[in-house]
Amino acid sequence: MRILLKKVLSVSLILLTLAFVLKGEALAKDVTVSKDEVIEGPYLNAGNNVTVSGTINGDAYLFGSFVTIDGTINGDLIVGGGVVTIKGKVSDDVRAAGGIVTIDGKVGKNVTALGGTITFGSDANVDGDIVTGGRTIVHLGNIDGNALAYADEATLAGRVGGNINATAQTITVTKTAILDGNLAYTSDKEASVSAQAKIAGTVQRAAVGKALTRVVPKKARGVFLRFRLLSYLSMLLTGLVLLKIAPRQVSAVSKLIGEQPWRSLGLGFLSIILTPIVIIILAITIIGVPLAAILGVVYALMISLSSLFTGLFVGQKVFDLANFKENRYAMMTVGLLLLQLVFAVPVVGTFVRILSIFAAVGAMVNLGREALRKLEIRNP
Repeated sequence: MRILLKKVLSVSLILLTLAFVLKGEALAKDVTVSKDEVIEGPYLNAGNNVTVSGTINGDAYLFGSFVTIDGTINGDLIVGGGVVTIKGKVSDDVRAAGGIVTIDGKVGKNVTALGGTITFGSDANVDGDIVTGGRTIVHLGNIDGNALAYADEATLAGRVGGNINATAQTITVTKTAILDGNLAYTSDKEASVSAQAKIAGTVQRAAVGKALTRVVPKKARGVFLRFRLLSYLSMLLTGLVLLKIAPRQVSAVSKLIGEQPWRSLGLGFLSIILTPIVIIILAITIIGVPLAAILGVVYALMISLSSLFTGLFVGQKVFDLANFKENRYAMMTVGLLLLQLVFAVPVVGTFVRILSIFAAVGAMVNLGREALRKLEIRNP
């Protein structure tokens, strides 16, 4: 009976949060768990600014533009947002995603983090392993287990009790670094390792180019390049058609990405994670199957078209920097080309693609909410 009640509570929390999201209220509010407050989990909430200074006994699922945890979570933490900061204590695992992710507290088990910039601060203390992926990763604290990292730039200035396996363009090991195991890394460049760094094991490097040559045959690489070209041309054609039939809407989404980047990332992450749950719940009810099918199509379209909006945004920035005359079609062409080039970069391209999806989907949802609000005002 107790297990059943927990399941019902979990589903109820999900449904309540989804109701808020669909009405557009969840990210419009601030959520605060005060210092003296104790909540029995599982706890799920979303908002613009989410702050947990109290105690949550159970798993916590938190999403928002800005999420700060400086309290205690006695369970797992799943968190996503534009800016995520964890300064408190999490007894079990942490799974975090965001534009900027900072972990500067105590984690009882493992950490999985995905973001633009990921930082383990000087007060970070992780008892288990870490798996990270982002443009920039900096470690200043203490990790008792192993570390797996994918990044453009990775810096080790703290302690790792196990082994490190890293793939990055630039790897720096400072004089304050302590590694009780081995360092194995894949990069085109030699890692910058301070002579004062304390490394108990070995340091081994594999070049990216050689690794790719061994794994991907020459003929397969040609097929891959043709696929990239066809992908670019098909997306460009779709983008140009959309600009022709809905120029204001496409431009509005692109503009919103630049004006509200963190809000777009947070709302996009929330939408990507929660929409499949809504679809499953609707499908289970049988009578909701048609709505689930429609929502599924919309969900797939938003993800597949997301690079068009981020492409236009990138193109706009390039034209602004070069002082070129504004031309939406040219900006879309240049922006999509640059995105395709970045997407083709191993590891980094994958994370850039994920962040671009979050930002574009978040901007689309935000724009849709505003349109619904205007419609409600006109037709109360």
